[in-house]
Amino acid sequence: MKSLRNRLSLALSLVLIGAGALLAFGLQDFPRRLVEDYVRSRLEHDADLLYARVLDAADAATAVQAATGTVYQLPLSGHYFVVRRGAELLRSRSLWDEDLQLPATLPAGEASFRLPGPAGQTLLVLTKRSADETGVPPLLVAVAEDVSTLDVAIARFRTGLLAGLFAALLVLVVVQRRLLIRGLAPLDDAVDACRRLERGEDVAVDTRSPSEVRPMLDAVNRLARHQAQRLGRIRHAAGNLSHALKTPLAVLAQRADSLRSRGDPALADELDAQIATMRDTIERELRRARLAGGGPPGAGFDLRPQLQALADAVGRLHDGRVAIGLDLPERWDPLDREDMLELFGNLLDNACKWARGELRLRVAPRDEASDALVFRVEDDGPGVPDDLLGRLGTAGLRTDENRPGHGIGLAIVGDIVSQYGGTLRFSRSASLGGLQVDGRLPYPGDPDAIPR
Repeated sequence: MKSLRNRLSLALSLVLIGAGALLAFGLQDFPRRLVEDYVRSRLEHDADLLYARVLDAADAATAVQAATGTVYQLPLSGHYFVVRRGAELLRSRSLWDEDLQLPATLPAGEASFRLPGPAGQTLLVLTKRSADETGVPPLLVAVAEDVSTLDVAIARFRTGLLAGLFAALLVLVVVQRRLLIRGLAPLDDAVDACRRLERGEDVAVDTRSPSEVRPMLDAVNRLARHQAQRLGRIRHAAGNLSHALKTPLAVLAQRADSLRSRGDPALADELDAQIATMRDTIERELRRARLAGGGPPGAGFDLRPQLQALADAVGRLHDGRVAIGLDLPERWDPLDREDMLELFGNLLDNACKWARGELRLRVAPRDEASDALVFRVEDDGPGVPDDLLGRLGTAGLRTDENRPGHGIGLAIVGDIVSQYGGTLRFSRSASLGGLQVDGRLPYPGDPDAIPR
């Protein structure tokens, strides 16, 4: 069990159940002892009175009648006594024709026990017996009271007590579960903040929380600030590097033109080729550096209007010779806008270069794509040979990166998809005949995403 909430709930529930079980066990015997002690105190009073009257009385029968009340006169009243001294035996009239089945031997002094009584009664018996003396028969006084009604009441009390205890335990378990959920809510806030940080959303965790959790929430806030600062520095440095390299490359291009004008075109062409390669490499590596800056910082990607504007711009760039068909749902995605515009811009630009007159871009609706952006770009161009389809868009494939139409743009697309932990598949379009590109970009936090 990996959930802290579930582990704490189970542990506290077991503690509550254990405490309830101990309480129930203790209360099982307590009511009976309480009632028996009360009944025994009354029996002791009656036994002492009978013992004192009979001990020194010349006429034991008269002394017994004078010492007992009317409750001992009513048949089967539930109050009985037996007095025995030697062969003489006196019984209360309430016993009617019944007798108390006393043990054959009883200790001197007082003793109490239970016996079955007449008419199915349960009797609590108290005996008082004098010590054995030579030549003097011992005196035994036994007083009994029916406690069967009290036993029924005690059983009813126990049932109600156990039912109430069970209900109380159930309520306590529910309450402590809710308290745990509320107490651990700051942890859920921290997890949600980390996921929003992955998606590039603004993160501001409320640190007004218990002192045990506050350091972690403070750390999440510091991480968010550091993430934004670090990404900003990386992108700023990448921009500075790009501008710094443009001037030397321009100077080299001028030198190449100068060589061509001086009558050395071969060296000038070789220099131009190397300059073009350097520009492509710098562009690709700068974009990779931006992607490695720690994740998307934007406010998300408003798919339909932004891709529509991008398609219009790409169409104008290619003089409107290609009809770009769009099938776009109205949706917002937690993905960086710059990354998405760069990805789809390269895909559309690459397709326009080789399309004869038509290309299509389709993005699957949210219910089909689940927690991911699923798209397809296809054109009616000549396509790509089957032996090269599996190698398109792979990083480091420099020979293919410079091939016309399917070069560095697809390598950049592969970098972006790889950074998001997505998948990219190249094939021949069944409907248009040209290149078809299928991609899937999991949202940050998607368990299907593969961190890079």
